[in-house]
Amino acid sequence: MSGKLDLLRDPNNTESTLRRAWYRCTSVVVFNRFRKLQKILRLKVELLSPPFHDAAILNRFNTIAFILIVICTVIASGCREQPTTIGVIPRTTGTLLWEPMHLGIAEVARANGLHVYWNAPADEGDIGKQLNFVSRALSRGYRGLILAPDETLACRSLVLSATEDRIPVVIVDDELGPPPGPFLSYVSNDEAAGARLAADRIATILHGSGSLAIIGIIPRLESGILREETFEKALSLIAPDIRIVERRYGDSVVAHQQQIAEEIMNEPRHIDAVVALSATATLGTYFAKLAVTSRSSIQIVGFDQGLLLPVQSGEVDSIVVQNTKKIGQIAMQNVSAQLHGKKVKGVTLVAPMLLTRETIAAPEIERLWEFSRHRWDNQ
Repeated sequence: MSGKLDLLRDPNNTESTLRRAWYRCTSVVVFNRFRKLQKILRLKVELLSPPFHDAAILNRFNTIAFILIVICTVIASGCREQPTTIGVIPRTTGTLLWEPMHLGIAEVARANGLHVYWNAPADEGDIGKQLNFVSRALSRGYRGLILAPDETLACRSLVLSATEDRIPVVIVDDELGPPPGPFLSYVSNDEAAGARLAADRIATILHGSGSLAIIGIIPRLESGILREETFEKALSLIAPDIRIVERRYGDSVVAHQQQIAEEIMNEPRHIDAVVALSATATLGTYFAKLAVTSRSSIQIVGFDQGLLLPVQSGEVDSIVVQNTKKIGQIAMQNVSAQLHGKKVKGVTLVAPMLLTRETIAAPEIERLWEFSRHRWDNQ
């Protein structure tokens, strides 16, 4: 019995057992209960140590305590069968923008033996539901979080709470505010590079002069404001003779964006082109162009992939597409590395690409759509 008592009292053995339980068990709740019970049992053993109590009573208690420790260890070790789960919460799902990211995340997760919890609101702009999904992922004890915030400010407190609990968090496609640190990193589209692509394209199709309108400015996201600012700056440098005659804010409702685009197209003043700064605004502008037949010559340059056939037919001139597959791969690599105590790059920018009739069949573009052929079992 003295050997069992030494086992309970040995701090090195206890810490070793705790560490093994932590790495084997994905359930934070089970691990915390295991740790608390060990502390209680250790305290009781110390209080009941000779010569203060009867040896027979002490031996009986030691036997019970040893059995309970073994049971706790078996429970913690049994969690090994459950894969480490990473919560991934984009703004929405089932779109050409976010499903490539899903594929990139799934590929890296499978290679590293990680499980992905993927969920998001059915409609982009439903920040309440997105926050509920984030809270659910954290309450379930998931070991990491990848988040594309629908609103910058609304998501800060949950993200900071997760990093304080030493949960690796990767923010995608937004600048949340807090600087990167041991448990926080950013992987985003390179907005400056995307702005240059759009400005170059506008300068080419308008031959360096003309007028345009900008719609789809998203004030609820830092990345949305940055996109508009960097585009205007790039355009002023590349084609200073092209005038911006209208700026309109955007939201996640296609019908509303269509209404705004129709109003602009129906105005008496001449508009040569519309730059739509989001997938929703691009789709709404395309529908508006179909409805306003008298302005069918207006050129459309959009952002964020959501349309393919209109580009192929020429109804939409071009779209600056995010390489969200690569963004997803890097985001999951960051989480995996941080789970193993490794440092990662604080901010990673991924270059976008220009989708046109000429580039629609390019290999780097077609790789974005591989998610439709991916086997999604065991993800």
